[in-house]
Amino acid sequence: MRPSISLRAVVLVGVLSLVSVASPDALQGQGRRPQPATRDTLTAAERAVARDASRDARAMARRQLSPDSVVRRLRADSASASAFSDPEAKQILLKAREARVRQDSALRAYKATATQRISMGMGARRLGLEKLLFRGDNVAEIAWRRDTGVRVRPVGSRLTVPMGNGSGDFSSAISIPYFPGRESLWFPSSNFGVVKSDIDEREVIHPLANGAETYYKYATGDSVDITIPGGRVIKLRELRITARRPEWRLFVGSFWFDRDGGQLVRAAYRLAVDLEIWDVASDESVADQQVSREADRLRDSIARVRMPRDMYVKDSILRAPSVQARASGTGGDDAPPAWVKATFRPARAKLDAITVEYGLYQGKFWLPRANSATASMQLGFIRTPFSIDEKFTYDEVNGDFSLAAIPAARVARTGADSASGTGSAGDTTVLVGNAEVSINIGGGALSGGTGSAVVDTAKLSATERLRRRLCARDSTYTRVEPRYGGALRVAYDMPCDASKLANSPALPPAVTSDDDLFDLKARDELLAALDLSLQPGWMPQMPTIRFGSDLVRFNRVEGLSAGVNVSQVLGAGYTLTGVARIGHADLHANGELSLARSNGARTVTATMYHRLAAVNPEWGGGLALGPSLPAFLYGRDEGFYYRAMGVELREQREHRRGAFEYTLFVERQWTAGDTTVVNTFSLAKLIADRRFRRNIASDRMSVTGVSGTYSRVVLERPQGLRLTTVLNGEAGTGTFRYARASVEATAARPVGLFATALTGAIGSSIGDVPRQRGWFLGGVRTVRGQIAGTQDGDAFWLARAEVGTRQGVFRPVGFFDVGWAGSRETFGKVQAQRGAGVGVGVLDGLIRVDFSRGLYPRKRWRTDIYLSAAL
Repeated sequence: MRPSISLRAVVLVGVLSLVSVASPDALQGQGRRPQPATRDTLTAAERAVARDASRDARAMARRQLSPDSVVRRLRADSASASAFSDPEAKQILLKAREARVRQDSALRAYKATATQRISMGMGARRLGLEKLLFRGDNVAEIAWRRDTGVRVRPVGSRLTVPMGNGSGDFSSAISIPYFPGRESLWFPSSNFGVVKSDIDEREVIHPLANGAETYYKYATGDSVDITIPGGRVIKLRELRITARRPEWRLFVGSFWFDRDGGQLVRAAYRLAVDLEIWDVASDESVADQQVSREADRLRDSIARVRMPRDMYVKDSILRAPSVQARASGTGGDDAPPAWVKATFRPARAKLDAITVEYGLYQGKFWLPRANSATASMQLGFIRTPFSIDEKFTYDEVNGDFSLAAIPAARVARTGADSASGTGSAGDTTVLVGNAEVSINIGGGALSGGTGSAVVDTAKLSATERLRRRLCARDSTYTRVEPRYGGALRVAYDMPCDASKLANSPALPPAVTSDDDLFDLKARDELLAALDLSLQPGWMPQMPTIRFGSDLVRFNRVEGLSAGVNVSQVLGAGYTLTGVARIGHADLHANGELSLARSNGARTVTATMYHRLAAVNPEWGGGLALGPSLPAFLYGRDEGFYYRAMGVELREQREHRRGAFEYTLFVERQWTAGDTTVVNTFSLAKLIADRRFRRNIASDRMSVTGVSGTYSRVVLERPQGLRLTTVLNGEAGTGTFRYARASVEATAARPVGLFATALTGAIGSSIGDVPRQRGWFLGGVRTVRGQIAGTQDGDAFWLARAEVGTRQGVFRPVGFFDVGWAGSRETFGKVQAQRGAGVGVGVLDGLIRVDFSRGLYPRKRWRTDIYLSAAL
């Protein structure tokens, strides 16, 4: 598996301690067969020669196994007749290609200030308590001269980790706005850092490169005329590019070009479909095995020529076991094992949108002004949204200024030394765009800086010792790093005291929102072009059949229920999905058939269904793997259920700070009887003869209605107040006429050495409310220490208070809950239920274990394990 899968680089950045689990490479490695250990007898210099031979052999193998330019040209010529909707579309594409590879020799130099923010969240569900995992802010001064190169002077760099102490070097994540050969189409990956004339079939396929006609279709769109000072009119023309087939390596988007010169001016684009991580991992594994076998053959020839005989012999002995394993098909590039793929389901990544904007300087130079990207990944129950925004302001364009030469010596980042293995055990290196970034979480700090602790210099890497010698003579030092796949050497002028970057006044205040820091209004205007009509072509793919942990559940009605999912990507944004399941206890078959159309941020789904439904969707219900574990382990089912059959039309809209979802439905509802499954098998029954409580008796009814949920992060200060709200509503007519609504808000903030959180919720209803549409209080989501359904009715209120340590990776917590549910007519007349206890939160409450005591009316201890807590 190559580490250059572009979307994985975007989505997995900053997963920190989870990165070894989340990465397809790491998961793939769990299925590798152990190889016999062979002692490495090569010196450091010999090992460098061996690495160069391996790299060159692999590059040659990939070129040999990929279609050559002649084949690509023939394919493109054949597809050209159907690639363009009109002659102007072809003319714009050809001009754009010329401008993309043409170097503007008139641009000699520039000075710019780059401002960048990278944010990543983490949560157990989309409509819930999604936390900020980390945020990195960068400000840097960038200077480039054609005769010298690029120098970057970071003037501010701050890493904020709300769940605990964090430190890291984010300065290498800064994008270089321009250098000769830079790719104009921005994508947070080294694959798109430098212009490549031809497409590469094994990477994300560039829509403007030679040969792209085989994979894309082009149509002209709107046009805009811009008048600049002096009366000159610049004519912009939109080129709408769509993928011929639904494939994750392809784009769809709206691209605007200068009609006369062909330069890209602005664009909004996304991947044609979501990336199914395990499918990609398997495909890449097969392709890598082929490349590796061919590279082994080529490498032997290269090594014979480049290496002295004794070194060649030692190298051959060292490599023999892995070469033989790959030749037999049992090498380290095996596909991820089936148990891993089944456990971590769903495993999906998506790139919601990328936008780029260029500005015209001195009336003739188009230079990047703003870039933005949003993506997310779902791996099992963990969801990680990611965003990166950056903007550039230019102090001088073609100015006459001097620039010191780029040093020949390379001073690397502090961190792990691959040769000596002396890096900090707490450091994690992840890929952010085109750069590797070193991050430390959990209270450690990167070595270096004037305030660092005394360390054993004998254990430091050679590069760190060199940095210390340079800083002994000056307050700054220079490190040189290769960027963009080695195409560019960048000199970073770094302060020896790293705290100067974190405390720099050039940084925006930590409380500054993305909206205030970047022009997100202009970004949203660009994204309006990525509507449901801009889709890949209609080309049904082979259906996929899968099982997995997300299709398994356990409850008091069904017992153990397992499902099978069959899905087919049809193209044009459509996906057809069928889910069938049956429970071992009730032997009642359930099924759903849905047709969805999505553009990433917006999804519309029509569904026919016969399903088991859960009351209280406001609190997550019980039909998922998380609530199923307590039901199986100790016979405590927190859900109440009814059966439903009908049709629904649902729309989901996602945005940076939340989501909106509404559903129109027509259905019949009736009781999910449990007389035959009250004593169904569970581990608790086997060990302690514990039995489930009975399910509720639901009202039989036919109903036509609408329901909706809106969640929003109202305020998010990484080390301060965070306020989230969730609104729910539903109305129906038929056998019963009713309406119900609720609002819940959670405020969390650190106070001194502690973290605190307060949750409040209230809900009420009007009309004749069926029993299954009431609120049932008690349990882990409402009043801990009480059992689910201790009180129920057509109105409720609740409050939950928590306090814990500020360090959130592993946090002890104390809590107190109080709440009431009942008839609207008895509001304030019935004593509220109460509970209190202590717990332990992991990863800022992503996983939580509580020991709670009921105070009223039930006065007993209980233990709960659940996901997504406030602390």
